[in-house]
Amino acid sequence: MKLKTFSLAFALCLPLAASEEDKEALRKLRGIYEQAIAARDFSPLQPHLAADFTGVMITADEVKGYDGILAYWKQVEDYLGKDGTYKVTIEPDETTFEGNLAIAKGRALEQVTRKGSAFDFTTQWTAIARKEGNAWKLVRIQASIDPVNNPIVASLQKMKLWITGGVAALVGLIIGRLLPRRKAQA
Repeated sequence: MKLKTFSLAFALCLPLAASEEDKEALRKLRGIYEQAIAARDFSPLQPHLAADFTGVMITADEVKGYDGILAYWKQVEDYLGKDGTYKVTIEPDETTFEGNLAIAKGRALEQVTRKGSAFDFTTQWTAIARKEGNAWKLVRIQASIDPVNNPIVASLQKMKLWITGGVAALVGLIIGRLLPRRKAQA
């Protein structure tokens, strides 16, 4: 009897196996997200967001609902400028299914082009989807980037070095021009 009880309890603790239909639905959702970013049109994503959808983007900005996504991407587009681009390829790891929830994680290969400069970086992400009826809806997404070792920080550090070097050269030129005059007057 104890063995049966233990076996039943153990079985209930195991994550439920997802059907191939569920896995395919989530793969389609990934494609919709990638296409929405490529087209800069998020309307195809809207029906796949839960009413209580929230997210934290790689900039640490929190978004709530579809309107939050639109406001965030407006900021991204303003930053990119007219000729800027933003591309993303999602590389998911295995998804864990638990009842009507799916917990997915993985990497995103991202490329930002702004004012002729391209930045390639990899982010880590987590997404939680909930099955509502027969459809999977995104409830929460979160993305993060290494805050120290990423190409944007490296570019800023390089720019800082150029500015510091330029200021030092300018100060050196000014001092170099003024010193000979002081000696000549003395």
